[in-house]
Amino acid sequence: MTILSPYLWVHGSSSKPLVDVMKIYHNGRSEPVERALADFGIEESFANAAIRFKEHYHFDIGPNAVDRSTKNTAHQAMDFIDNKFSNADVASENTTLEKMLLELDGCEIRTAELIPAEEKNELTPVHKNPKMAKRINWRDVRLGFARPLDSESKIFAGGLNSYPQVVGQMRSAAVLIGMTPKTEVVGVADGGIGLSEELKRHFPSMQFVLDKSHFRDHLYETAEALGIKRKNRSAWVNSRLQAVSNGHFDEVLTELEVEYENNPNQRLKRLIGYMKRFSNALGYSDFKSKGYPIGSGEIESAHKSIPQKRLKIPGASWRADSINPMLSLRILRANGWWEDFWDSRTEKLAA
Repeated sequence: MTILSPYLWVHGSSSKPLVDVMKIYHNGRSEPVERALADFGIEESFANAAIRFKEHYHFDIGPNAVDRSTKNTAHQAMDFIDNKFSNADVASENTTLEKMLLELDGCEIRTAELIPAEEKNELTPVHKNPKMAKRINWRDVRLGFARPLDSESKIFAGGLNSYPQVVGQMRSAAVLIGMTPKTEVVGVADGGIGLSEELKRHFPSMQFVLDKSHFRDHLYETAEALGIKRKNRSAWVNSRLQAVSNGHFDEVLTELEVEYENNPNQRLKRLIGYMKRFSNALGYSDFKSKGYPIGSGEIESAHKSIPQKRLKIPGASWRADSINPMLSLRILRANGWWEDFWDSRTEKLAA
């Protein structure tokens, strides 16, 4: 609706109260409306968000308007999180946080780049627009968290970023939740190239734990490459997995190296290199006795509830530069910073 604010004049001063007091502008929206649109827009498709808005507030608004409003708010949410992390101070030495858990994992989100449709054989057509086409890619979104080992309260960080960027945010998250130089840090993740190395760079005293299911997968793939029959693979894998878990790493490694000398299989060579790389991260029995998790199931579940629940709905594809802002809104809610974010917006408007 076009809104014309009444012009009020008092000797020496004037005011347009809708603009000056209520902050309602032509083609603009009040804070409660912006908040409702963002609330609906980060939970389901923009088309469904428009339907929900009408059900609750009895006004028609198009999906494109929900899209624009939600993404504009999302960019501000990304700035809010960046500022919060960049202002994280080193926790006081007097804090009592003894042990902290870090987990980090990735998932793929579908992205689309709109370009002219000359190369139709390599592109995906755009519905109702024959002049344009989409180039589809799958991009890695990384998500991690920090939490006290004996608590469920956690702070998430993540984005369509490299490991150094995400792990840098995780360090800030760890500080915000109470990490000190004396805190014992445990990190659980898979064996992604550069992942454990980056975690150790930011957390030098960290005990890294290689996700047990990923190590098991490597053993199964090696058993298959060695030609071990399917019915015998479980016994081959479990015996070696149990031995490594119980601290007999050197014996298992020596056995595999002897087998490689007799049968120079490349997949077996990869497994040997993989085990040497994570030689200090495979003592699962010892880790369990200390109360450490030995799997990254917690962060894998978080991927389903934070990025994937919205960014991976059926048929969805995203511009690459819109993923981090949208994920920031999801992280705001997961971290319990939703109210703080909207309070900060209100304070800026009031100022």
